[in-house]
Amino acid sequence: MTRLALVTPRYPPTHAGGGEISAQLLAEQLQARDEIDEVVVYSFDGKSTETVGDIAVFRLAEIPQYPYTLPNKIAFKKLMRVDLDCDVIHAYNMHLHPAVGRLSETLETPAVATLNAYPLIDWKKVNVTPSSKRRLYEQTLLRIERPRLLKQMAHIDVFLPLSSAVERVYRNNGLRNANYQAIPNMLDLSFEVPNNEPKQTDGTRLLYVGYLRDTKGVQYLIDAMDYLQEQIKLTVVGDGPEREALESQVTKSNAFDRIEFTGSIPYDEVTRAYANADIFIHPGVWPEPFGRTILEAMQAGLPVVATDIGGPGETVPQPELLCPPREPEKLAESIKYAYKNQDEIGRENKQIVHEKYHPDTVVPQFLETYRQVIEEK
Repeated sequence: MTRLALVTPRYPPTHAGGGEISAQLLAEQLQARDEIDEVVVYSFDGKSTETVGDIAVFRLAEIPQYPYTLPNKIAFKKLMRVDLDCDVIHAYNMHLHPAVGRLSETLETPAVATLNAYPLIDWKKVNVTPSSKRRLYEQTLLRIERPRLLKQMAHIDVFLPLSSAVERVYRNNGLRNANYQAIPNMLDLSFEVPNNEPKQTDGTRLLYVGYLRDTKGVQYLIDAMDYLQEQIKLTVVGDGPEREALESQVTKSNAFDRIEFTGSIPYDEVTRAYANADIFIHPGVWPEPFGRTILEAMQAGLPVVATDIGGPGETVPQPELLCPPREPEKLAESIKYAYKNQDEIGRENKQIVHEKYHPDTVVPQFLETYRQVIEEK
């Protein structure tokens, strides 16, 4: 029997996105396994002790995000004061991985860490345009902090990137000789798409769900609409700093009357958007670590067209539906293929996603990694 400490900056109901949802899914799925005696979560999004579901959650402090040295120092001190009666520590959601590395070395307790973002890497190296504040930080403090923080992270026994694409980024940026075991995100079995209602739109509906920033590549999806038949329409679900620019771009497009922005909508309405769609599009231009919306779309039985970069390029099973980033015409060609074969591909996706990403497939990979690091410590 294994006792696990899960360390994460935030834990639901405090959360900022898919990373926190994935942390909760992991904790709950592990707690339900016979091989795990106990899962305890330590987060840094408040000061409280509570039970979320069946999971004990200790919120130890409120910590800042930048500069990275400060929150990691605070987290290390707080965690050292806690009686971490565990067999293995699992660091999730990146920002506190250096603290967990120090903790593992100090307590001589094995540790693993999920790699699902790139906080210690200059964003331009992963095709992300940094804000002026982030750029200044990278050019000053992060340049000084990075070697020390990476050295602390190196004490972690095994890194768990969400995809081999993430592993390649980290091998090329300071952790070349670390141990890696790629383990993807798992399905959320509570995710349900209404399937008893007829589609509410004529023609074929493309769907994008996500944050609207330049790395997401929605601008190229809008351009791709000019290469598609008039019966193909696009719904963009989400909000973000690029929304105004994207809406302005649409007014200049020949497909202006076939593109709709909904803004951010409640989660139950997002599930209806999947039910009302025919093809899901993920047009990102950066090596996104994974992409939970791709799993959701596959669960909904939709073909998924994606750019062949990062984790999405490894998740989409049909090579015909992968295209180079920043190439609207190539994106349109993949959409046309999905349009012609949508029923067959949708059925295939629904089967593949349950075979490859079901908790019964993914969780044993974590359990085996825990077993190995405990035995080797």
